[in-house]
Amino acid sequence: MSQDPKIIKRALSIKLYFEGPSDWTTRELIDIVDEYFMERLPVMINNALEPYGMEASILEDKTACEILGETPSCKNTLVIALYVAGTSKPAYYAIYRYRKGDNTYEFFLENLVQA
Repeated sequence: MSQDPKIIKRALSIKLYFEGPSDWTTRELIDIVDEYFMERLPVMINNALEPYGMEASILEDKTACEILGETPSCKNTLVIALYVAGTSKPAYYAIYRYRKGDNTYEFFLENLVQA
């Protein structure tokens, strides 16, 4: 089971982008997509990592700013800790760009950082 960062990064590559007119229907659609996607994301990530002997945990209390330091790109992110199955110390952090605006929704893998 390889934990090669290039392979892991490819396995975790998710891109969602939506942009529409700034009105209530667009905001409602973004809210529905976000709720559904965030509910399914842990399962998607863990299913992608399972063949490589890894598992993941979304870190709602950690920001990319804590991992990367204060950079312009550390805001609007979601951090996911990646573990070798059965261990408690993260091997990597997957940093996803996550922006939810009035008429824009954006989610994609921005960086994979060794812990």
